[in-house]
Amino acid sequence: MERLLRTHSARLQPLYERMPALLQNLLVTARGWPLARLRYSPEMFRLCRELRTHDSWSAEQIRDLQLKSLREIVEHARATTPYYRDYPQLAWKNLDEIRELPLLLREDVRNHAAELLSSSTPPSEIIRVSTTGTTGASLTIGYDQALMRATWAFHIRPWSWVGIKPLDWRVTFFGSRVIPAARTQAPYWAYNLAEHQILMSIFHLSENTADDYISFLRGREGMFLEGFPSVLGILADFILERGQCVPMRAVFADGEPLYPFVREKVEAAFQTKVYDSYGNTELCGMMQECERGKMHLIPEFGFVEVLDEHNRPVGEGQEGYLVWTGLVNRVTPLIRYRIGDRGCWESGNCACGRAFPLMRPTITRDSDLLRHPDGRIFSPRALNQLLKGLSSLRFCQFVQDRPDHVAVRGVAASPEASRDLARVCIALQDLLGRGMQVSPELAREPIIRAGGKMPLIVRPPQTVMQGAA
Repeated sequence: MERLLRTHSARLQPLYERMPALLQNLLVTARGWPLARLRYSPEMFRLCRELRTHDSWSAEQIRDLQLKSLREIVEHARATTPYYRDYPQLAWKNLDEIRELPLLLREDVRNHAAELLSSSTPPSEIIRVSTTGTTGASLTIGYDQALMRATWAFHIRPWSWVGIKPLDWRVTFFGSRVIPAARTQAPYWAYNLAEHQILMSIFHLSENTADDYISFLRGREGMFLEGFPSVLGILADFILERGQCVPMRAVFADGEPLYPFVREKVEAAFQTKVYDSYGNTELCGMMQECERGKMHLIPEFGFVEVLDEHNRPVGEGQEGYLVWTGLVNRVTPLIRYRIGDRGCWESGNCACGRAFPLMRPTITRDSDLLRHPDGRIFSPRALNQLLKGLSSLRFCQFVQDRPDHVAVRGVAASPEASRDLARVCIALQDLLGRGMQVSPELAREPIIRAGGKMPLIVRPPQTVMQGAA
């Protein structure tokens, strides 16, 4: 059933959008049921219990685990993937030996996707997923069900740190297209009963719909929220502008940088703490914020180096490029993968008692918000969904140069760039509807701001509309 729905999702979407809300909820739950069985399987719960025992590990135990895991993943990659076949065999006496291997760049992953797949996973079991990453350019990674189960155990680990159980009800503000784009009246949400999850549309947020969202959330006080920081920030603005608050149990932010000013207003609006996280669709690295407010490297999931522009290690507190070696993804093993994000090591010990290394991501993606003349506000992640699966664009950005116009600005990686750019324009026009014009634009270089930040959405000052913040 799950494979059928995934394969025919594009064909089913128009039919789904014409259904009454009750039937939509039933279909969302039907789609969620096989995923829930996978996520909440006995194997996943066994891994959860094992991970909890690692919370009390010493720094020496963590280093031993990482050394063992590095040796295993590199040998697995050498034995089962064409790309790594000629990599040298290391002695693995210490973690620094990893630097004897070459770096892997995003362009390498894009151009050699098939060669990076492990032959140990049967082709029929490989699930291919696209990511747009920091640059807005797409590449494809292979998963399997075992990897998805394991990743979910890591994902929900920080829930347990603050007393939340795996199937406690949650309200989700990610990118699911569960509500027809043309809908102008509530509900702007759907229920996935299989996972005790309420999926909120991030594509209908506006001043006109804000009261519907706030009223709905007020009736779910005490649940916990999860979502993209930019979306949670939009929602927090609506709540605070009305002089209100909606007490929730906890807020988990994921998928984007969580800037201090966004954290402050989200915590004020929901009267609870926000817990940040860092991850990537390539499933090669992860950081999670603990109950004491510190970001920890998750050492069982990935090994990271922080390197300068000359690929030399940097010291504590110095910003550098994050270079990940994934320890869990054996379908597409990524070894010394320079993902494009930056971060730094932090010194000291955390009051939570865990010996997991302290880290801080510093630059992932910076972006403005896209504001529609009809009042809707679109976060970067709302538009990011349109770029998945496109390999012909090296970079892609959305430039709102006028209140009623957006240029889809792409940098070509192959001759198919113009065709794919036109497809993005069609998808964006369908999302925005009337009142906004969309046009393609091929460029030689992306727009880069001070500090190397590359915004997905660019709004020059002159596009600010009356009353817009």
